[in-house]
Amino acid sequence: MKPPLPFIALAFALLLSGCSTYSHRHPSTETSIEASKSTDCLIISATYGSGSHFADVTNRVNDLLRQTNTHFWAKPKWLGVDPAPGWNKALVIVYEHKGRRRIFTTGEGGTVSIARLLKNKA
Repeated sequence: MKPPLPFIALAFALLLSGCSTYSHRHPSTETSIEASKSTDCLIISATYGSGSHFADVTNRVNDLLRQTNTHFWAKPKWLGVDPAPGWNKALVIVYEHKGRRRIFTTGEGGTVSIARLLKNKA
């Protein structure tokens, strides 16, 4: 199943936006960034939503991925927000692995883990 065109446009806009998410780092994200670096995977941004209703879930994704050998699902219960109640949503994670910027996307209910990010070729 192909993702809808607005979803692809959002993913590329996030990719092109660079590291602006971390230009003003919060102390809570500093530890998340360091934990992610230990796996050579740096989370730059994560957004969750549908249509024009998206939420920044970068800190939450960092917290979930920081836990050893864990996975989580792209669902409001796990991400702590439901920006489009009643609609299917998507999670878009922009990250760097071994110096290469990548995008991971999954639909609502998709599984997310460090292992899946590291296997991602996009």
